[in-house]
Amino acid sequence: MRLGSRAFDILTALVERAGEVVSKEELIARAWPTTVVEEANLKIQVSALRRALGDGQGGNRYIATVVGRGYNFVAAIREEEPSWASPSPTIAPAAPHNLPFATTRMMAATKL
Repeated sequence: MRLGSRAFDILTALVERAGEVVSKEELIARAWPTTVVEEANLKIQVSALRRALGDGQGGNRYIATVVGRGYNFVAAIREEEPSWASPSPTIAPAAPHNLPFATTRMMAATKL
């Protein structure tokens, strides 16, 4: 799923304290550490999170609003150990050839 950095920061804070109410002020400080923002910004980001997670669809609940206080991540959390196995290669090895090696590196531009 695609999330903006602010939404991801909020999700991280909520998941780290799953089952607990995380205050609006704490979430704002986490997502906007050096900026003063309105509470509406937080509401917009939480709404985006809910859409991305499918909150409320098919009976799934992830984020509960605690009126006047903050938000609570209410879904079950399961921690898994990271897999240390190396990922399978996604690029096939190059076939032998008689072409000269490139003298410059190609750079791919991405649109931000």
